[in-house]
Amino acid sequence: MRTEKQVSILGVVTLFILVLMGCSETQKQTSAEKTQIDLAEKAAPMAQTQETPQIFEGELMKVDATAKTLSVKNSDGWAMEFRYNDQTLISGADGGVEGLATKSGTPLSVHFDTATRTAAKIEVGQRQK
Repeated sequence: MRTEKQVSILGVVTLFILVLMGCSETQKQTSAEKTQIDLAEKAAPMAQTQETPQIFEGELMKVDATAKTLSVKNSDGWAMEFRYNDQTLISGADGGVEGLATKSGTPLSVHFDTATRTAAKIEVGQRQK
C-alpha cells in the first residue's frame, strides 16, 4: 500500500513539474512575442519618418549660400524653397549649388524629401535660348 502511495505522489509531483515547465516555456514564448511586438512598434514610427522623395521641376530663382537654400518656380508659377547640404548630389553644373548662384532662370529638377524639403539631388538642365 505504501508503494502505491509513493507511486501516486511521485506521479503527482512529476505531473506538477511538467505543468510548471510547460508554463515556463509559454512565458518564454510570450516574452519573445512581446519583444517582437515592442520592436515592431518602435520601428513603425521610424518607417513613417523615413524620407518620402518627390521631384519638383522648374526654373532657378535664387540661391542663398549662407542659408544653404535655393528657390525654384515651376511653370504654373508655384515657387518652393529647398534646403541643400554636403550630401546633396548635383548633376549638370560646375561648382556645385553655389555655381548656380549666377544662373537664375536655369531649369532644374529637385529630388527632395517632403518632410524636410531637403534636396537629395539637383539636376541642372540647359537654359532655353
